[in-house]
Amino acid sequence: MNYCVLPGIGIHGGIKVGFQFAQLLSEAGVPIAAATPGGLAPSWFRCAQPVVDRQYVLANAGPSDTLVFSLPHDYPVLKAIGARLIFHCQGTDPLIDPVLHDRDVTVLSCWEQAAHYARTVAGREAIDVGISIPDIFFYDGAAKDPCLVAFMPRRGAMIAERAMNQAHHLRYVPIDNDTEEVCAATLKRSGFFLATAAGEWFGLPALEAMAAGCVVVSVPVVAMEHLRDGDTACVAEPARLPMVLEDISGESAGLRRAALRDRGAAMASRYRTALHRRKLESAMRAGLRDALSWN
Repeated sequence: MNYCVLPGIGIHGGIKVGFQFAQLLSEAGVPIAAATPGGLAPSWFRCAQPVVDRQYVLANAGPSDTLVFSLPHDYPVLKAIGARLIFHCQGTDPLIDPVLHDRDVTVLSCWEQAAHYARTVAGREAIDVGISIPDIFFYDGAAKDPCLVAFMPRRGAMIAERAMNQAHHLRYVPIDNDTEEVCAATLKRSGFFLATAAGEWFGLPALEAMAAGCVVVSVPVVAMEHLRDGDTACVAEPARLPMVLEDISGESAGLRRAALRDRGAAMASRYRTALHRRKLESAMRAGLRDALSWN
C-alpha cells in the first residue's frame, strides 16, 4: 500500500499540496491513502481522499509499503520503518539534504527550483511531478472591487500594516483561517493581492491570486518561476512593498495593472489541474510508477 504521510491537517500549503498529490495518484489508479494524526481529514478544502491514522501506519508499515513524505523532520522516523520512501520535495531548506543524499529515497520535485537544488546538493535528478491550483480559484467573471486588497496576516502582518498606512486610498481584507472556498471568493472580488510571506518556498497564494484576476504585489520567495517582476507581478523587498503597492494602484498605472493582471492569469493557467494530471502521467513513465506499491 502507498501512504502520503502528513504531519497534520492545519491551514498550510504543504498539507493541501500533499492531499492534492495523493488525490491525483488515486485518480491514476494508485492505491493510496493519506496518513494524518488521528486519521482526521482537513475541513478547510474539499478532499475526497481516504484518510488513515498516521500512528497506525508508522507502527504497521513494512517493506512492501511505500511512504510519501515532504516534511524532512519525518525522515529519521520513516527511514527506521524499512518501507520504501518517496520524498515529495516542496521546499529547499538544508534540512532536506540528508534525504537527498539517501539514494534509496526516490525524489520528486514540485517546481524547477527544487529540482535544481536536488541536482546541485546531491547530484540527483528529481522526477518532476508539478503542482497545481484548484479550479475554484480561476476567475469566473465575479464583480471586482479595484480598490480592494486581499492579504494573509499570518505571515508579514507588519508589512501589510505599513502598506495600509502608505496606500491608504485602498481598502484591505484579511484572509485568515478561511476555507478554500471563502479564500477563492475573496480573491475573485479583490483588485490586488499583497503577498507578505518573506522567504516562502514557492508562494502558492500569489499564484492562486493571479488565477483569480488579482494584481499581485509580492515580496521575493525562494522559487520565483511564477513571480516575474514587471511581467506577472510587482516584486519588491519588504521595506519597499508599501511604496510599490501605492505606485501600481495609482490613477496613472491603469495600463500596467491590466498587463500584470493578464500576464498573471496566463501564468496561472499553466498550473491547471488538468495539466498537472498530464505531468503526473509523464512522471509515471519517468520512474514514479516503479517507486510505488501496487498491492
